Amino acid sequence: MKTINNKIVYLLFTVFLLTSCVEKDIMLYENDPRIFFQIPGSGSVALRDSLVFSFPSKPNIGASDTLWFKACVMGVASPTSREIGIKVNTEKSTAIEGVNYKIVSKVMPANAYSVMIPVVVYRAGLLNKSVRLELQVVENSNFKIGYERYNKAIFIWGDKYIKPDIWDVSNYMNCFGTFTETRYAFILKTCGITELPDPMNLVILGYYNSLVREALYNYNSVPGTVPLSDELGAIAFPIWSGQGGVG
Repeated sequence: MKTINNKIVYLLFTVFLLTSCVEKDIMLYENDPRIFFQIPGSGSVALRDSLVFSFPSKPNIGASDTLWFKACVMGVASPTSREIGIKVNTEKSTAIEGVNYKIVSKVMPANAYSVMIPVVVYRAGLLNKSVRLELQVVENSNFKIGYERYNKAIFIWGDKYIKPDIWDVSNYMNCFGTFTETRYAFILKTCGITELPDPMNLVILGYYNSLVREALYNYNSVPGTVPLSDELGAIAFPIWSGQGGVG
């Protein structure tokens, strides 16, 4: 009986400690609000580490487009709007503010726990080039820095077809082979898309593989046509059904 009582006391004490820690954390974030960034993903990939955007993939987009990332609050909402501290990591950025991009808003609306931050990116001066922008959370009078893992947002864009950063280690390589701009342009045009789908979507990637192989065969079969080539030579796509994917 004594042993049972000791176990009950121990259990109650543990619950008390855990509850106290949770309440302490809640109070901390109520009095010490923090902010962190996220770049939304798609499909099975909830979040991206970075966002790559190629202007040629959207031929009707014109001279600019808008990229987005989310700023999230750790703590409670405020009845008034609050400015978010955002700085550019100049050592890791080549994009120039006012020339290559503009951050439209840096405000967390009243009563909100998150907000999508728009970054307008410009095409001018980037023919066959790309630029990189790394934004970081910076502490101000409204927010301190939140999760270290999510204290930055990275964007890469240009007036060229830019290689997705996971191409070589994902199903993109299995499905389409070695990346080149010519190959990538042919894939996007043939499939009628502006960016590749989730690399874990084996069904759609297998379908796209069959589309590009058929389109390439038809293209090269036209009498008098020079076979489609790039800097690596004549383009050929592997036969890939979507089985044995790597992510």
